[in-house]
Amino acid sequence: MLPVLKKSLRDSRGLHLWLVIGLGAYTLLIMSFYPTIVEQSEEIDKLIDSMPDQFIAMFVGDDLTDISVSDPGIFLNGRFVIWTMLILGAVGINQAFSAVTNAERDGTLDFMLSLPVSRRSYLVGRMINTAITMLIVLTSSLLILLLAREIWPEFDIAVDKLALAVYGMFLVVIVIAAVAYLLAALLPASRNFGGAMAYLFMMGSYLVYSLSETVEGLDKVQPFLIFHYYNASRVVRDGAEVGNWLLLAALALVCFGVAWWAIDRKDLAV
Repeated sequence: MLPVLKKSLRDSRGLHLWLVIGLGAYTLLIMSFYPTIVEQSEEIDKLIDSMPDQFIAMFVGDDLTDISVSDPGIFLNGRFVIWTMLILGAVGINQAFSAVTNAERDGTLDFMLSLPVSRRSYLVGRMINTAITMLIVLTSSLLILLLAREIWPEFDIAVDKLALAVYGMFLVVIVIAAVAYLLAALLPASRNFGGAMAYLFMMGSYLVYSLSETVEGLDKVQPFLIFHYYNASRVVRDGAEVGNWLLLAALALVCFGVAWWAIDRKDLAV
């Protein structure tokens, strides 16, 4: 497993670098607008008051009835956290199918399994690589946000709450990656819809959850959507949501566990 992990980390260095640079630049860019939002918060809040609550909730991911748009937790969730989760979710899906399905098709998996490496050890090494990738990017994002906190004092979030809000994203993106690894382990390489199913799971969960904030009756499906169990503005306001996070962690472990079991029984194209 360790050789597989070392090779995967080495091959992912470019990905890590560009994710850190890209998200870092994006974070600093959006944070540069925050002081202006604070200065104009009264006018913006009046404009928001004239709009339907459901419309606003769909875009900021929270209820603004008793909270200003300049609230740092609301800003962090709507402008940074949602997009970061979607980007890292896509990265996790790509890594999962590159590890199994694409590796079957291009013969890489054939070469790897010709070495004294079992299928399950190979899969675990690639799974750990994905988890490390997420943690590297989230850690760099936290450092950038801490820097932004010093540059723009208006962004006043306690360091511990900020860390919880950033690292809390890990559980959502690792569930998305786990579902992708599960599909890659279960579906034959000849099938071309595994990736589409993984992206549908991620984007469908996000879009349906967003619509559930605006369409009466859809709120009943929220407990079945992963984005229901994490909201950065709630974390900043109320602290860690231990029950929700344990549920996400359990779901990820189940998906990874089934993938680990299935890979040994899969008819690999090698």
